[in-house]
Amino acid sequence: MSTVYGLAMAVSLLMIGVYYYIDRKHDKWLLSLFVSVAVCDFGYFSLSLSKTLDAALWSNRIAYLGSVFLPFFLLMMIMNLSRFHYPKHFPKILIGINTVMLLIAASGGWLPIYYKNVSLDFINGSPVLIKEYGPLHAVYKIYLFAYFAAMVAVIAYTAVKKSVISSKHTVFLAFVVIGNIAIWFVENMIHSSFEFLSISYIVTEGMILFLYSILQDYGLIDPAQNAVTVTEQHTETVEIIKAFSDEQIESIMKNWGAVNSLSQREKEVLRFLLENKKRKVIAETLFVTESTIKKHTAAIYRKLETANRAELFEKSKKYLNK
Repeated sequence: MSTVYGLAMAVSLLMIGVYYYIDRKHDKWLLSLFVSVAVCDFGYFSLSLSKTLDAALWSNRIAYLGSVFLPFFLLMMIMNLSRFHYPKHFPKILIGINTVMLLIAASGGWLPIYYKNVSLDFINGSPVLIKEYGPLHAVYKIYLFAYFAAMVAVIAYTAVKKSVISSKHTVFLAFVVIGNIAIWFVENMIHSSFEFLSISYIVTEGMILFLYSILQDYGLIDPAQNAVTVTEQHTETVEIIKAFSDEQIESIMKNWGAVNSLSQREKEVLRFLLENKKRKVIAETLFVTESTIKKHTAAIYRKLETANRAELFEKSKKYLNK
């Protein structure tokens, strides 16, 4: 058991590194989500190595530190991606609620409110906390259910309002959330000693990174901005990603001095980007792999000091008809 938890922890730490590579804007909610998964998996791993009740309880508290805040970070990320407008102080209110929930969940071994009684047993050589639940244990289930319901509600609301990035990405987000809900329900029904969420969280990270990679590559999101800003700039963003005409592209290529720092192949890719061609289409046209185009695109963004396609188009406008 400890081997599985150890691998999960190692992968969750690796995913933080992958996140830094993919998310060029370093969205604070996405980073916090990945850190909380790592903290949670560290707690599970530490618990699997515990030899005493006190050590097991502290490991359990560490796991709760990650799992209590994880749905909050996931909700904030979903609201940003869905362009959902929320009050300025809304995150602070939720952080307060999260902190209270953490204190309740971490009280096991100190107060009989979350666990009435708790002891340590060893099943097949693996340490397992034997718990008798207290009066406030049900609060945690209500807490998680409320967060999951909020995520589904945000996705559904923004889909109806058509403020989402696209219907496909909405379905993708819904699949991520509902998948975690299903695993949580199954885990509670079978009462397994193994925490399946430690694995499902990592799978969720991979799916979210995949979605972020696609959206950033086509300039559809700017993770550094909050949901309010993105909502207000939605119309402008749509305008930014409209393709330039051939005449406009020639003007941009001629007047933008930094373009001269690009290789010949990068200049070809830049032309396609300014035509707002998809990466797959560019790869097929140039008879190369999509991965190769992704590398060229990253080099273009770096050399032209832009972070994504939206910034590229916005900056390009400065070099029209000079």
